[in-house]
Amino acid sequence: MRRKNTIIILFALVLTLLIPGMETEAKTKPKLAANKKTMTAGQTYKLKLKGVSAKAKVKWKTSKKSVVSIAKKKGNTVTLKAKKKGTAVVTATYKKKQYKCKITVKAKKKEKATADNPTLNSKDVTLYYLSETYKDYIKYDKSHMREFRFRVSGTKKEVRDWKITGEGADYFSITDYGLLQMDWEPAYVEPCVTATVTAILEDGRKLTAAVRAYSELNIYIDTVFTDFEKQYITPSMTEKEKAEKAAWYISTTSDYELYNNNWFDIFIKGKGDCYASRYAVQYMCNHMGIKALVCRNYDAHGQTLVFADGKFYMIITGYNEPQPRRYTMYEISGEALEKVAKENLIDLNYFYQ
Repeated sequence: MRRKNTIIILFALVLTLLIPGMETEAKTKPKLAANKKTMTAGQTYKLKLKGVSAKAKVKWKTSKKSVVSIAKKKGNTVTLKAKKKGTAVVTATYKKKQYKCKITVKAKKKEKATADNPTLNSKDVTLYYLSETYKDYIKYDKSHMREFRFRVSGTKKEVRDWKITGEGADYFSITDYGLLQMDWEPAYVEPCVTATVTAILEDGRKLTAAVRAYSELNIYIDTVFTDFEKQYITPSMTEKEKAEKAAWYISTTSDYELYNNNWFDIFIKGKGDCYASRYAVQYMCNHMGIKALVCRNYDAHGQTLVFADGKFYMIITGYNEPQPRRYTMYEISGEALEKVAKENLIDLNYFYQ
């Protein structure tokens, strides 16, 4: 009999070792993973009844479906979904015993509406053009902008297109990402050109900015003319004397260079041909308020017609010589004047305006 009882006891111990969790389940009491939980509307949460098998038959219930709903049930686990602000009690029933969890739902925070107020990073831009040809010859302000990148802020809308309009539009170019650049410089007689840049958003709205452009070369030449006048021109001088001093200055400071008709080079590189020197005289006189026009005929070597003190004068600065070159200035009138005007397509009425 003793031997039989011993065998039964040993058999029971073996069963205990072979069936995992049997002893644990018997000792662990069921309980919810949380007795209370705070959620935000729209969130989900998995609530588990611990201490029971994953496949245990657990009944789940919510006291307020409008606050917390049961989205999914699977054995000892339920997925809850927070619906709106409020409180609800979720109950798990297992083997006629109930386990409760209080759920507090907070309202979802409202996202602040993003302001839609598109603006350009500048509404007034000034660019300065400097040719590579003269970069090493002239002094200029290093702070002058050569290009400008337009950007739009205050909106999520993209820029559909960039446009340039206005009288000076041809001087500028702009990329599809808003980089404004100058393609060439304004002429000396038109020192500043203006245009309008427009950013067209994908919803059709338009943002505009005024843009203007100057030439570093023109600015430098004006400085040369101003310095010349400060040094050599006095208030007591007649217009004739001022015009003659301009001819003297050009002939004294520049060499003749064949086939170089760029009049800027007279003042920057100190050289130029007769065509260049006649324009140099014209613009120096114009800067002093004296009317003058070049003679454009090919045979009019270095000739510039000047109207000074109520009389016409011809200035010639085109002699093929190194500095100091000769220059000539003489009065012209009557048929000789009419002939010069006709051969060079000069409207004499310009001088009387």
